[in-house]
Amino acid sequence: MKDKRLFKIVTAAMFAALITGLTFFPKIPVPLASGGYVHLGDTLIYVAASILPLPFAMASAAIGGGLADILSGYTAYAPFTVIIKALLTVAFSAKNEKILCKRNYAAPVICIAVTVLGYFAADSFLLDSFAAAVPGMLWNLCQALASMIVYYIMAAALDKIGIKKKISSFL
Repeated sequence: MKDKRLFKIVTAAMFAALITGLTFFPKIPVPLASGGYVHLGDTLIYVAASILPLPFAMASAAIGGGLADILSGYTAYAPFTVIIKALLTVAFSAKNEKILCKRNYAAPVICIAVTVLGYFAADSFLLDSFAAAVPGMLWNLCQALASMIVYYIMAAALDKIGIKKKISSFL
């Protein structure tokens, strides 16, 4: 039993590192008052949430996203990111034999709403203006859409090699 828990912890830590890396680089700066950027780190959050049990997926998403904000100089966003990224994982299921099950096809669409509305709230608070936060919604939508598309491609490839079956005995 301890070995399974250790495997989950190590896998969550690996995903946190991968999420940090893919959020940090490559990133595309956007012309906003907040100075934000578009990235593909959410793709790995979706994959982690499709593989790991919820508490471990939430931890990897929160740690990976928050750490990327801190390393990128967006420390003010880190508390918001920790919450938003953890919430993204709730829409997914890790209980199926494949990553791309019905629920996980729909989950990224829910994540678009969580991302756009979550960062709209964060921008509104940090910029002290709803109006100043509105332009960021388009960039957050672009980021979430890109992450969704890359997730579908990555998940299909991982399903093709049977990754869930190969690691299911450890989870």
